[in-house]
Amino acid sequence: MAETIGSIRPDKIPTGIAGFDVMSAGGLPLGRVTAVIGAAGTGKTVFAMQAMLNMIRQTGRTGLFISFEQSPRSALSDMNSFDWDVQRLVDAGQLLFVDGRPDPDMMISGGFDIGGLLSAIEGAGDSGAPPFVVLDGIDALLTILDSHSAQRGELVRLQSYVESHPGTVIVTVKASPLRGAGFEEMALYMADCVVELSRDAEDGFSTRGVAIQKYRSSAHAQGRVAFVMTASGIVVDATNPEPPAIPVSTERLPTGIARLDTMLGGGLFRGSSTLLSGAPGTAKTTLGTRFLAAVCERGERALGISFDEAPKEIVRNVASVCTDLSAHLASGLLRIHGMADRSAGPDEFVHEILDQIRRHAPRHVMIDPISIFTASPSSQSAVRRLTQFCKREGITVVLTSLLERNATEAESSRSYVSTLCDNWIHLSYVVNNGERNRALTIVKSRGTAHSNQVGELLLDSRGITIADAYVEDGAVLMGSLRWQKERANHLAAEAAEFAAAERARLLRRSIEETERRIADLSHELAEKQSEFAVFVGRSKEIGRQEEERREELSQLRSNARASHTAGSEEAP
Repeated sequence: MAETIGSIRPDKIPTGIAGFDVMSAGGLPLGRVTAVIGAAGTGKTVFAMQAMLNMIRQTGRTGLFISFEQSPRSALSDMNSFDWDVQRLVDAGQLLFVDGRPDPDMMISGGFDIGGLLSAIEGAGDSGAPPFVVLDGIDALLTILDSHSAQRGELVRLQSYVESHPGTVIVTVKASPLRGAGFEEMALYMADCVVELSRDAEDGFSTRGVAIQKYRSSAHAQGRVAFVMTASGIVVDATNPEPPAIPVSTERLPTGIARLDTMLGGGLFRGSSTLLSGAPGTAKTTLGTRFLAAVCERGERALGISFDEAPKEIVRNVASVCTDLSAHLASGLLRIHGMADRSAGPDEFVHEILDQIRRHAPRHVMIDPISIFTASPSSQSAVRRLTQFCKREGITVVLTSLLERNATEAESSRSYVSTLCDNWIHLSYVVNNGERNRALTIVKSRGTAHSNQVGELLLDSRGITIADAYVEDGAVLMGSLRWQKERANHLAAEAAEFAAAERARLLRRSIEETERRIADLSHELAEKQSEFAVFVGRSKEIGRQEEERREELSQLRSNARASHTAGSEEAP
């Protein structure tokens, strides 16, 4: 929303138009004059009617509607075209009508005195002037006066009357603050609050806006805010200038496609926004609905908004890729809302989408396609308001965007939502070898590491999968070329495996033969070692025996010498 200026607040009464009460920091000035200006057909009368009726209901007091352009019956008929239950207030005497259309003779003579009007206001209620008064189309009355000074004098009398009586007056004027002079400019200066309504044509659509041009002694929004006209009256798309802190979650949500979760570093952050862009037929809706099915499987509420297909068509189409939405629709977790009427403008679209969000209270939303919004400033503003609302409410949103051509330079959303989204997944075609295959790339994913590789998106009755794309000589191979490459790699792997197995078999045989030779040699070695041990034993025994023999021989010789010596001594 636009910047808020001012800080002092006078006594105010809410209009019941929630967005406008945010803009005006509480409503219209109580007991003062508010001028509602704008060209024909901008909604001035509806704004005044709606505000007064809500004031009557809030206070239980009386309101007076004076039209200078239509009869009371016509004004009441206009009010009854909305779901305001006006007749109940009329029957209760809380809503009064006065026919303020000028007398034709007065218009010819140029004579007019606002005193009669003030007297009519005084006498309208049983206990004096009603507290709420609408003067609708007062410019039709003031044009009777042929001088600015006369017009100014009557307006001053009206202002003085309001100041001296406890009444809140809303005056509608066919005017614009950009016009030079005239009684409308006088009304702008003399009113305490000036509300300007506008209606512009853009890209064949009508856009409406409200701006507070002036608000004495009060804070108020500065700038134009979009509004739409609904069966409930005016709905102003304004948000609190001081919104609560935006929730930031680190929780990851599955996309319903395991490989895509891996490419995204674990899935999507809760409360994030994701753009799925691509040419027609690249499976944007298929991926979006798969995400809705995945979160519903977790027991969480989800909402799908479709501009191109009827809800039943979407359910039928995605069932062909093993995405069953019927059970989630039956349980109430999922709602798919079709918006086939493309004659509405961006503000009407956003209002309807936000209304569906408030009714269903989903935690996850898919809008298919967001490219229904054009690149016009009003469309960009509408998309921004929508994404900001979802972000503020912690709603995870998936947006699809249709690209008019399948080229690298076209990787930008017509609605310029790519700059607003946290994640951007681009879907495209790769045409090669007489085939058209789908490719998926992640352009950006804020706050997380993500894959920079191109994946081939495969759809069949078993579901959605993402296969690695082969790159050969700078070309991305998909489809049959990828299959051929995978087949060739598989055969090469099989051949390598067979060769490795054969080599292993030969090595095992060689090892077995070597082990047998080693066993034979070990046996031979043992025999040799045993023979050697016997030989060593025998050699030691022979040596011992020889040693004993020598000792015996030595002993014998020693004994022989002793005998010889003894014999010699006995002889004479």
